[in-house]
Amino acid sequence: GFHDAYIELGELCRGTMQAVDVYCKFLFSEELSFDDAYIFGEMVQILMKLEEYDDPRLEKSLIGYGTVMGWNSLETYVKKLENAYKTALLRNVYCAVNKKSPEDSDVQQYFKFKLW
Repeated sequence: GFHDAYIELGELCRGTMQAVDVYCKFLFSEELSFDDAYIFGEMVQILMKLEEYDDPRLEKSLIGYGTVMGWNSLETYVKKLENAYKTALLRNVYCAVNKKSPEDSDVQQYFKFKLW
């Protein structure tokens, strides 16, 4: 379906910001699927590799990928973002993926533990 067309087009510009531009045009549904996760994952890989940590599409892509694949699937990226001191981004992604409020006491404890 539509996923395949975007994936094929993205493959043509593999690993570039143009691929991210292509993937971003994809209209994701409310209920995310593994195909959606693939597209989010491609965007995450490219943006992280190019160290585009402040690109707003990175947060959206991390959230989309993590929502489908689980928080633990983001571990490698979390470590890189911690090393780059992107704590606000990490907090937003953690709360969105885990569907928790930043005000939640467990979340606050976790952020303190992680030094976020």
